Amino acid sequence: MACGVGDYAITPPGAMPYGPSPKRERGLLLQFRLTLAGASGSDLPSLALRARICPRWRFGLGFALARSSAVRPPGLRISSPAAQAIPLTLEETCHMHPCILYRRFAAALIALCSSPLAALRADDKLFDYREITLDNGLRVVTLEDFSCPIVAVHLWYHVGSKDEDPERNGFAHMFEHMMFRGTDRLGPTDHFEHIRRTGGNCNAYTAFDQTVYVQTLPANQLELALWLEAERMTHLKIDQDSFDTERKVVEEERRLGLNSPYGDVPEKLLPQIFTVHPYRWSPIGNIAHLRAASAQELRDFWTRYYVPNNGTLVIVGAVKHDEAQRLARKYFGWVPRYADPPRVTIKEPLPSELRDIRIKSDNAPAPIVAIAFRTVPQAHPDYVPLQMLGSIFGGGQSSRLYRKLVAEDRSATMAFGGAMSMEQDGAFAGAAVLSPFGGETAKAMAAIDAELEKLRSEPVGERELEKARNQMLSGIVTQNLTVVSKASVLGSAAVLEGDAARVNRRLEDVRRVTREELARVAKEYLRPDRAYKITLERNLLGSIGSFLGLKGKSEEDAPITAERETTPPPPGRQGAVRPANFPDKPPVASLLTYDPTPKFESRTLDNGLKVMVVQNTEVPYLTTRLGLLPGAWTEDKPGAASMAMQMLEKGTAKHTEAQLAEELDYYAISLSGSADLDAATVSAGSLREHTDRAVELMAEIVRTPTFPDEEFDKLRDQVRTGLAISTNEPSYIADRELRQRLYGQHPYARTATGELADVDALTVDDCRRWWQTFVRPDMGVLIFAGDITPRQAFELAQAHFGDWKPAGPKPQVELPPAPPSQPTHIYLVDRPGIQCQIRVAQPGITRHDPDYFVSRVLSGYFGGAFNARLNETIRVKKGLTYGASGGFYANRFAGEFSISTFSKVATTADAVRAIFEELARLKQEPPSAKELDDTISYTLGSFAGQRETPQSVAGDLWLIESQNLPADYFQQMLQRIAKTQADDCTKLARERVNPDQMVVVVVGPAAQVQADLEKISPVTVVKPAPLPEATE
Repeated sequence: MACGVGDYAITPPGAMPYGPSPKRERGLLLQFRLTLAGASGSDLPSLALRARICPRWRFGLGFALARSSAVRPPGLRISSPAAQAIPLTLEETCHMHPCILYRRFAAALIALCSSPLAALRADDKLFDYREITLDNGLRVVTLEDFSCPIVAVHLWYHVGSKDEDPERNGFAHMFEHMMFRGTDRLGPTDHFEHIRRTGGNCNAYTAFDQTVYVQTLPANQLELALWLEAERMTHLKIDQDSFDTERKVVEEERRLGLNSPYGDVPEKLLPQIFTVHPYRWSPIGNIAHLRAASAQELRDFWTRYYVPNNGTLVIVGAVKHDEAQRLARKYFGWVPRYADPPRVTIKEPLPSELRDIRIKSDNAPAPIVAIAFRTVPQAHPDYVPLQMLGSIFGGGQSSRLYRKLVAEDRSATMAFGGAMSMEQDGAFAGAAVLSPFGGETAKAMAAIDAELEKLRSEPVGERELEKARNQMLSGIVTQNLTVVSKASVLGSAAVLEGDAARVNRRLEDVRRVTREELARVAKEYLRPDRAYKITLERNLLGSIGSFLGLKGKSEEDAPITAERETTPPPPGRQGAVRPANFPDKPPVASLLTYDPTPKFESRTLDNGLKVMVVQNTEVPYLTTRLGLLPGAWTEDKPGAASMAMQMLEKGTAKHTEAQLAEELDYYAISLSGSADLDAATVSAGSLREHTDRAVELMAEIVRTPTFPDEEFDKLRDQVRTGLAISTNEPSYIADRELRQRLYGQHPYARTATGELADVDALTVDDCRRWWQTFVRPDMGVLIFAGDITPRQAFELAQAHFGDWKPAGPKPQVELPPAPPSQPTHIYLVDRPGIQCQIRVAQPGITRHDPDYFVSRVLSGYFGGAFNARLNETIRVKKGLTYGASGGFYANRFAGEFSISTFSKVATTADAVRAIFEELARLKQEPPSAKELDDTISYTLGSFAGQRETPQSVAGDLWLIESQNLPADYFQQMLQRIAKTQADDCTKLARERVNPDQMVVVVVGPAAQVQADLEKISPVTVVKPAPLPEATE
């Protein structure tokens, strides 16, 4: 759950933010890639931020061989008093001419896309970066980007889980947490508070090869970020109390991952892929290892690896190279050089024969089969051709795997494949997700095997090669729309490939790949005698045992064996003495001002379709979004709107599903439809030269879908598979129960997708009827965002949508009212064997309520940040959870005040009790001057950075249109928030928050938690839903 990203980013548990949702099956595909990679399945404080900053949140497709984890403070962005400000105003930088980087970037891409054989000029650099190395070994990479007055500061430490002692798994991840615990000058939440106060955000993630600390903040606050990073590089506080608290938090994070579908797969799979290399364990860590570790062992790890000569500082944003380098020298140049850390030299031998790996998982809702091969590291010259081969094999709905297994044979509901890499190894894989209601693993495995044999024995077609090339070029563009993603690309090249200059060779690498090279790498790396055949199925006995509350011995039983440290040494490291002129306080610049008025042009066509254009020529990319006011709230049968919107691209009057998939993938056009409860959306994205084609195809699927029966059956199988997975997720169960208890007969009581029974009851006629009734121009808004002029956009809109006529008068739908509050009651959903999910909520307000802007402030200091009251009490002080968030959340027709967290079974009642203590405090104790100032300055200071891309501005426009808000909504918001007083917040809390009228949902083992919960409030035990059907 993201906090503080624009007005609409704080979303309640289980809700979708406004704007287009990703296509359902692609979203599920991503879920598989992350969960099977060992990535945690939920992130209450800042999932959205993590998605932005963690490009290597996987080492795999399908069964993925990686696990990245992050200290996820809530999405932080900040403001504060004056100090030495870089001489730029927000108004000036927002209107500066785009830097030369973008002109070269656009020219190079357009030349390459229009003529694959065209040569790039020697001076064409996609990234006009500079790099220096300080005397102490710290590498500093800088890139100027004056498109928005923000800067991304990433500090890459070349240490990941592979560098750990085999008996101390989790140390790298532990430091991702410990590095935020403060120094001799900073307390345990000060880092977050300082960044947040300026309107910035900070976070971190850990992978096999690296740990990365990231800040994104106003450009005039660069010194603050560098000061904070220098502090924890040299004077980190590592003591027993901090270690104890963060170890508990990491344990909660690990439990969260294990409770998620496929959560135990990485630890079962990795040791069978890597038998000697330290990639054999996951970065999340091992509870028993951490409980056996001492504070001194942690300190030794930090001393060894967190040194300047093991770091790479990347600065990207509205700061000149010379200034960025000067500040890097100022804040890091005084740090001594230390001994170079040891490097992993172990080589994992290639398998000498085919390996058949069968994994039984207690929480594998749908069977998965995969065939994988070990290949090459990220820096290897064969990695790019392997990526292109992977795109042909399994990258999209026109790929060989998808066409064969999903579209033709229907032996799988999802199929995907590709190449992936780390610093010292790589993989190529194809995977298929089968229906949990009768999928045949042997049939799907044989189909993957047959497609691999074709890759090895038959040459790739010229069109397939061009399609893969186009997709990679489009990916290069879309990965580089923000300063954060640019910093990630530069850091990855510098650290994992050993040479930042590789970022400027990628286009040439893609350009020169030939069909012959693809044939060579297929034969060399995809050898049948070196394959790993992986079958993943549900362990029915384990699932039943867990469901009944039976459990065997696990790492949870491990004792804390290390001797407790009573007197820690002072923070710091040998030889690190701050210079006399080094600032003793964080250097914070003044808050920049910003005009919140969205810059756009608008026109309404004769048919009532409103057209809006947000022009931005920095990157040759365009997003076109058709927003439709009717959402799932209009449907007669649950799931009809969502299914109808997804069916739009399954066949039209001009194209079959197969033809449409081929066309989209060949031109690297993304096109999909979706519906959430409040609205529906069709979204298209393409490189600039394919704009006409993208808009033409969008109009085609919107206006002339055919709803083929066979495609409906396939899609329903995919949605059913996705729901079978979701309904095994404890967080999903908690959100579902909360919605039903909170909203009664209101549409918000359900999900847009519907539940399994709803999907089973749907017919293709239900979808067609919803489309015919509600998809119409006079209930839509067409928004162009990116590299297009208003004139071009209006001409395209008129050409493709101008003769679209609404059928009859606008349909009218009556909404039942949301039910009133009820006396506090705990609904305990009995799910033995899991960590407990906790939700607390009552009805709230919408954006039209006069108190809404004040509620933004209250939500910020109560539960919208890492250092907000909720998280500081439940996580930072008590270590009861990995994250807690809460506040007022507004949807289109109703709102809620809700809180979300989780905790281990033994402390569940303590966590619920702590929530109610904070609710009482919220009503009784006004925000302190610091809480109020920090929240307001964060909101004001973050506004510009959260509108870095034209797509973000388009999201603002859609919010205004879809919620029927005034045109000056954001001006009103910032003005009112700036004037908010403590008394306003206290008045709101006392009038709108009632601890005696809360719906409380707990999902967990009733036999273990019911008695303690009954001491808090009356409890009703809810019978769990039966286990979804599964096949062996």
